[in-house]
Amino acid sequence: MAPGWAAGRSLTFPNMLRLVRRVLFQRGTERARLSSGWVHRAPDVNSFAARTNTCGELRAAHVGQEVTLCGWIQYQRQGLFLVLRDFQGLTQIIIPQDEAHSHVRKLLSNAPVESVVRVTGIVSSRPPGQENPKMPTGDIEVKAETAEVLNFCKKLPFEIKDFIKKSEALRMQYRYLDLRSSQLQYNLRLRSQVVMRMREYLCNHHGFVDVETPTLFKRTPGGAKEFLVPSREAGKFYSLPQSPQQFKQLLMIGGLDRYFQVARCYRDEGSRPDRQPEFTQIDIEMSFVDQAGIQRLIEGLLQYSWPEERGPIMTPFPTMTYDEALADYGTDKPDTRFGMKIVDISDTLRRLDIGFVQNVLTYPHGTAKAICIPQGARYLKHKDLESLKEAAKSRFNQEIMDVICRPDGSLKSLLTKFLGEEQQSELIRVLNMQVDDVVLLAVGDHKRVVIES
Repeated sequence: MAPGWAAGRSLTFPNMLRLVRRVLFQRGTERARLSSGWVHRAPDVNSFAARTNTCGELRAAHVGQEVTLCGWIQYQRQGLFLVLRDFQGLTQIIIPQDEAHSHVRKLLSNAPVESVVRVTGIVSSRPPGQENPKMPTGDIEVKAETAEVLNFCKKLPFEIKDFIKKSEALRMQYRYLDLRSSQLQYNLRLRSQVVMRMREYLCNHHGFVDVETPTLFKRTPGGAKEFLVPSREAGKFYSLPQSPQQFKQLLMIGGLDRYFQVARCYRDEGSRPDRQPEFTQIDIEMSFVDQAGIQRLIEGLLQYSWPEERGPIMTPFPTMTYDEALADYGTDKPDTRFGMKIVDISDTLRRLDIGFVQNVLTYPHGTAKAICIPQGARYLKHKDLESLKEAAKSRFNQEIMDVICRPDGSLKSLLTKFLGEEQQSELIRVLNMQVDDVVLLAVGDHKRVVIES
């Protein structure tokens, strides 16, 4: 008898349909709760494996238990003990010295570093004074009972230790060895977790559909060059997509409404050293949405998937218009970490009796702009400032002038001979100058001055 149905009630066809719908709804809701993160379960990293624990999870609470560990030999000390490593951490293994376990002692003592072994033993507390607070497993050790070498290691081109310096070329040549480093292990697992959280946010929370689009496609004009893949038909080639742009537009036309994909993209930009031939992007497309909706979606996506150990990120993200970016930074892709905004000091200079400045400011688009470089006098020598002036002159046909704030609060500049003390103080206030700050000032046509700045 189905739950929620009275005993003896006839199960007609309509009633049966209602029952099926109710059960499906309940099961679907339960699955949604599990998949959306409402119910959090720690992953079982030992399932289906020939081990009982990882090398990073044993603690004092495991003392007395028999465990089986698998991993790589990180260190080996005079046949007395070794340190076993896997993706989760390190565990110290005590090599037995009694005659009954001589075969285990011989096996582990002769195994080279980085050999892959499986060890079964009893977890015990370390002797007083021998604990290692730098290791999460530093309070315990495992006394080996049985051992098996799964793979003997030959001589390696470099040691698998984080403090060992390796050249980039050597790391790339032996990438499979470099992947054992803790940093690359962390990076790959972090990426996996972030992508999983992104899928969870988009699919479970906002009803997006993950669609895998083709890799072999026809040529799409525009953008970078494309990689070509020859076909069996003479003179015809496939093209690797630079992005799923056309595919996602077809999906929107087809009524899918909300699509995303962890998309692999290919662009032949061999002449540009700062570009990669292939990369991964989160590709998203929506119907019936405006700019504000897209911004809120991306903010929520990053906030939800952001690693906890990196600290929370605050929303909404700071925004600026194109005109604001050009006015404050002179570029549409500013690096806001450094500040140093472009300041309009036209009104201040208009009040000064400087003939050539007044002439320029009377032009329809005449303006005066300045950038204050904090502590610039400590880093920019006279030759550096002259080099900046020469570059502005040769590239933009624009003169610039430097103003330096001395320790006594006075200004050092060719401009100061036109300025009284009160006018200098006003300039310092407008530019918020401090001791050793350097100001670069340009006067001229608005567009040229902003670009040059």
